Amino acid sequence: MSNMPPELDWERLVLIAGGHTAFQLLWAGVELGLYDKLSARPGQTLDELAQSLGLARQPARILLIGLTALGVIKLEHERYRNAQLTEDRMVSGKPGYVAPILGWQAHIVYPGMMDFVASLKENRNAGLARFPGTEPTLYERLTHDKRLEKVFQDSMSGLSKQANLFLPKAMDFSCFKHVVDAGGGDGTNAMAIARAYPGVKASVFDSASVCDHARQNIAQVGMSDRVGTWAGNFFNTPFPPDTDCIVYCHILTIWSMDKNRALLKRTYDALPEGGAVVIFNMMGGDDDRGPLSTALGSPYFLAIATGEGMLHPWKDYEAALRDAGFRQTVRLDQGLPIDHGILVGTK
Repeated sequence: MSNMPPELDWERLVLIAGGHTAFQLLWAGVELGLYDKLSARPGQTLDELAQSLGLARQPARILLIGLTALGVIKLEHERYRNAQLTEDRMVSGKPGYVAPILGWQAHIVYPGMMDFVASLKENRNAGLARFPGTEPTLYERLTHDKRLEKVFQDSMSGLSKQANLFLPKAMDFSCFKHVVDAGGGDGTNAMAIARAYPGVKASVFDSASVCDHARQNIAQVGMSDRVGTWAGNFFNTPFPPDTDCIVYCHILTIWSMDKNRALLKRTYDALPEGGAVVIFNMMGGDDDRGPLSTALGSPYFLAIATGEGMLHPWKDYEAALRDAGFRQTVRLDQGLPIDHGILVGTK
């Protein structure tokens, strides 16, 4: 797959140079409830929106001009409305709502990326110093700040909700008996798989505290008989008994490919003959030209999260699966959200 980037022109350079401001404009619209207000009552004027947002006229004008120039909202005959993509993805309550993911960008990625140059020079997550604690990764340090931890969990849940609309449709789990979602978080994906495939049992494999939260969510929807939890660390804790399919959803991006190779070898050893591993996340292109979404996503893993991960390309995962012993790999990328892919390795 080729990902030829567009030619750099002046407008694109201006947008890149002012990217920090563009994001803050977008996020301000979320924080102030602008997109919800325009969804409920499109066609409001500057003065009406200023009053509704609780802003003086000039600050409101600056916000609306910025979002109009970016194409996030539309101005016609001195009245504003949401752009169609904004209506679909930025209005609370809609299936495609992505604002929780933007919250992670605003409160975690944004401050940590101030140290990106230091992270490049030192080959470590220098941006982690902006978060309290002494632990070596962001995920451990978030336990010291409950507000940030909630921002992060809400974001990951938002990602999972987007993903679980596609994963059970794009991947056929009907041939498996026990699907384990390794790093399964709040149970969103495991429950989606179990709903789509009534003959399949699913388990969330995560830390004890995360499993406690997942159990509550599972119980609330009455699925405790088919969706369970398994507390531990999948780098050293045995996988649940009778596992024949292991899913890594937005997980293998966290670590270096060397560490992923070790994990995939453990995964291979835990599976029976005919068992499968399913890797689901955004995939980098094999030609190292992008796509843009993965190119912009990888710096977070270097500068903040762990200092070693990235949004790896398809070919790197395939090589790691072959080295682990998997005899066959299949790429699935039809009908998936932007730049996501599924890679299946069979033992």
